[in-house]
Amino acid sequence: MARRRRRKKVVSIRSRRPINIDLVFFGAVAVYMLVICYMGMNTEHISGYEVSAGTLAVNHSYTGFAVRQEAVHSAQTSGYVSYYAREGERVSASSLIYTIDEKGEINNLIRQNAENVDLTDESFSIIRNDIKSYISQYDNLRFSDVYDFEASLQSSVMDLMNQNMLESLDEAGEDSMFLRTYAEGIGILAYYTDGYESVTVNDLTEEMLDPSGYEKQNLKKDLIQAGEPAYKLAGSEEWSLVVPLTEEEAAGFTQEERKFMQVEFKRDHTTAWANFSVIYVGTTPCARLDFNTSMVRFVDLRYVDVDFMVEDVTGLKIPNTAIVEKEFYLVPKKFLDEDEENEEKSFLKEVFDENGQPSVERVSMTIYYEDDEYYYLDPKESDFSSGKQKLPIGTYLVENDTQEKFQIGMSSTLKGVYNINKGYTQFRQISILSQNEEFTLVEEGTSYGLTVYDHIVLNGEAVDEDQVIYQ
Repeated sequence: MARRRRRKKVVSIRSRRPINIDLVFFGAVAVYMLVICYMGMNTEHISGYEVSAGTLAVNHSYTGFAVRQEAVHSAQTSGYVSYYAREGERVSASSLIYTIDEKGEINNLIRQNAENVDLTDESFSIIRNDIKSYISQYDNLRFSDVYDFEASLQSSVMDLMNQNMLESLDEAGEDSMFLRTYAEGIGILAYYTDGYESVTVNDLTEEMLDPSGYEKQNLKKDLIQAGEPAYKLAGSEEWSLVVPLTEEEAAGFTQEERKFMQVEFKRDHTTAWANFSVIYVGTTPCARLDFNTSMVRFVDLRYVDVDFMVEDVTGLKIPNTAIVEKEFYLVPKKFLDEDEENEEKSFLKEVFDENGQPSVERVSMTIYYEDDEYYYLDPKESDFSSGKQKLPIGTYLVENDTQEKFQIGMSSTLKGVYNINKGYTQFRQISILSQNEEFTLVEEGTSYGLTVYDHIVLNGEAVDEDQVIYQ
């Protein structure tokens, strides 16, 4: 009997599909790019700036308040008035300023004769100079000054015509109703008042330094009443100009110990030297310029535009956006203890053991700035190992020799920038020399300050102290 052949049972096994390495790689790259994009959109980018040396284009143009010795003189009687002296003219007791006709008849006679009077070449020259002076200082933003100039020019023409027909006064005789008024002293003549005639430098207020709301009253009129202001005299060539400054400008001029300043007057582009000092009007720092010339050319102005003729200083140039203010502890300098043997500088902090017994512990602190009296210390500086604040507010420091104590708490602010040379932010104090709308020029070579080629944070408000920077 033949053996039955056993049929073999064959089981098919599905083979695994091989891994597509390319697909895995590009998938990982895609995930990485998505993560990077997400972090880029949700993380504030910190830009750096390299400190460079240079100069700064600074605007040294200012508007100052003029302080003069002025006296206002009033009319003695009422009537129709005619003027014979020009504003800005130097007059004396023999100078005829104006006449008053109580009835108006003689005044009409003078005006009728004035119509037949021709101006001399000298008179035309005076008018031309007035026009040239106005054109040189014309400003589109102050178009309303055109109307003031028109009135002033008409007044000047009338004054010149009156001067050229003074012989008409002889016909007036000695009429008791006709009064001639001569200058009550020697000085420069002006025909306006503004209420500031008696103001001295010591009387100035911060509101007076602002010319935006300034108004003055023209004293020239056809009919005047007894007791009304008729003219005023500036009796001395000595006058002062008080110019508002920024705190940085005032500090810079004070540091220079400047005693004199040469200025250029914008009105006529002439120059003059003045005694210079920095004063305060209220809380506003100001430059006080004391002149003994040039007053006659500006007697009609209360606010005078000038340029300070100073040389541009050099220093380290940084963007204004990098500047921040930071608060610091103030510690008297005598509390710094110097270990000469180990060349170590530290402060002695009072501590207590578990039994309440006092002792001292040396604390090394970063000094960010120093003046004549104090060191400036960071309140947030902490111990690297423990993470605890080194000098909490209320901590007592001990002076090594006298055992005198000082309690931490007094503080002040410094202006500075964040240095990122080491990859994290470090505050560096700055001493400002000058500043414009975009950049600040700071002093080079200061202790705890900046040097050329340092890298700083462009936007100082976007970071904190000791923040790691990824650029």
